[in-house]
Amino acid sequence: RRARQADEVFILCSLSSSFAGIWLDSVLSDREIVKGVTMFTYEMNAGYSVMDASLCMTVPAILDCFQDAAVFESENGRINVDYLYSRQIAWILNSWQIVIDRRPRLNERIKIATAPYDFTNYVGFRNFSVYGEDGEMIVRAASVWTLIDTEKLCPVRLTQELQEGYEFDQKLEMDYAPRKITLLGDGQIQDQFRVRKFQIDSNKHMNNVEYVRYAMETLPEDAAFQELRAEYKKPALYGDEVTASVIRAEGKHQVVLRDNEGAVYAVVEFTLGGVTV
Repeated sequence: RRARQADEVFILCSLSSSFAGIWLDSVLSDREIVKGVTMFTYEMNAGYSVMDASLCMTVPAILDCFQDAAVFESENGRINVDYLYSRQIAWILNSWQIVIDRRPRLNERIKIATAPYDFTNYVGFRNFSVYGEDGEMIVRAASVWTLIDTEKLCPVRLTQELQEGYEFDQKLEMDYAPRKITLLGDGQIQDQFRVRKFQIDSNKHMNNVEYVRYAMETLPEDAAFQELRAEYKKPALYGDEVTASVIRAEGKHQVVLRDNEGAVYAVVEFTLGGVTV
């Protein structure tokens, strides 16, 4: 039973408190009103080490920014890593939905923002966004989280103290997709890899951004997309063998990452079209 419960949860990032590259002059801030929504923000210059061949920030680097924003917010608030660790609880990531209008350019001054907007029993909902140096929102994201007991490996309800420790904000305007991704076929095996040490975070699991990074490797050379979704089912550990199967249908490129026995680690879906490569 314990193993089965473990398969149902997935820890997000290098610090469990949250619901790369080298950057110049990063500035942390408290909460501010951005386009009518009060969010935690920080600013930075997009550095060369997170650029691709087109000198635009890579999609995994954008996700790294979102991870950092969630951790920065919690570490500057009441519900930080020590608070969660001392109570044997953690927020785990169930799903991402990211919509990209454009990616930051080399040395562009950008603002990353995040805010939770709802809780339901043991589930939390959080938005993220990136603003370009012109002040326009260029990336928006929605995420779903579950609060778990790290000893029993099962969901736990939010206490009153936890609920009061977060500041809710307005839900971002976007076309919200379901948390679960419906597979559009059986798929064909396209790649296999072994989880490496550098992909492991402080929870001793492969960091969630690495699943997206591997999934992107299966895209055709000239592929473009403006939206991606990720659904996480169970964590991959150091040394695990991961198989990537690809399904292409209905304008989607779906990647199913499985273990040697066929159990699913994660599903990543790209909506093809647009300008993001």
